[in-house]
Amino acid sequence: MQDSLTGLYNRMAYNQLAIPLYNSCIDENKPLAIMFFDADHLKMVNDKYGHDMGNVVIGGVADAIKRSFPHEAVAMRYGGDEFVVLIPDCNEKKAKNMEKSFHKTLKDMTSAKNLPFGIEASSGFVIAVDNSRSLDDYINEADELMYRAKKRHKAQRD
Repeated sequence: MQDSLTGLYNRMAYNQLAIPLYNSCIDENKPLAIMFFDADHLKMVNDKYGHDMGNVVIGGVADAIKRSFPHEAVAMRYGGDEFVVLIPDCNEKKAKNMEKSFHKTLKDMTSAKNLPFGIEASSGFVIAVDNSRSLDDYINEADELMYRAKKRHKAQRD
């Protein structure tokens, strides 16, 4: 259940950890923050600096996740450069603060590593409270919010 590159959970953890956490929070009427992260400009890093440096980006995003979220969170590498984090008993205000902390951690890590590129990621989150929706529904919504943020970041860079 552990991703060898990042040390986070892999997709196998989805059924064994994420769904039970989601069901538990919904059953207990506790809010669950669901965050979706995607590394920014990974293709450029891979093309210009090589895949080893791309792995530095993926590992950097994972390290920032580990440093920014509480131990009870379930953090997974969801795809190549996509990550999902479920934080139990987390409302919107807490989630926004954790999201800010994550982005600051990424910025600090980039400075400390003295890389020729920034380690950046786009993010989006939702708070799950409605038992008529599935965890997949919430993850898809968080993914869509992340994608909108990614488009805004890209427009600001261009």
